[in-house]
Amino acid sequence: MIATIAKRLKEHSVKTLECVRGVRAAVVIPIFENSGTHIVLTKRSDKVRFHKGEVSFPGGMYEEKDHDTMSTALRECSEEIGVDIDDVKIIGRIDDFHTITGFVVTPYVGIIPYPYTFTVNPDEVASIILLPYGHLRKASPVTEQTDYNGKTHSGPAIYYNGDRIWGATCKMLLQFRRIVEHEEA
Repeated sequence: MIATIAKRLKEHSVKTLECVRGVRAAVVIPIFENSGTHIVLTKRSDKVRFHKGEVSFPGGMYEEKDHDTMSTALRECSEEIGVDIDDVKIIGRIDDFHTITGFVVTPYVGIIPYPYTFTVNPDEVASIILLPYGHLRKASPVTEQTDYNGKTHSGPAIYYNGDRIWGATCKMLLQFRRIVEHEEA
């Protein structure tokens, strides 16, 4: 499956979005093989400034010390879940995304070895979610849902083991699936 993913990403024509550095961010979509392909997600802690308790990919804000957005994504993946930069093989990327909080996120897809001993930074990450690609492949996103505070949100969401994956993360997962499966947008 990893070979198919790499091939599809290579064939994909990436759409980039211009933005100022202060709102530029990047994430890694870490994948690995173990009885099927899995995608590593994080459930954010309640200590972070943005997106408390939400499911996301490891990543964060571009910093001046970063060479480029790929460096940002790899640095943040290392800081948040302890994946050594040298253990990630970037095989491509998907389109840039706007978030509702005003960021432009550049997502990179990277293969990590399995098994892997993650070291979670508790200031940023509450837990790690290993989403089977098979679940994503079959998922039918809901388009309106109510959060824990009773507030209704519109936009796609996928549920896995009781966690709601929504917003930019859900949109990135759905685009990743469209690219891999050759689905129409």
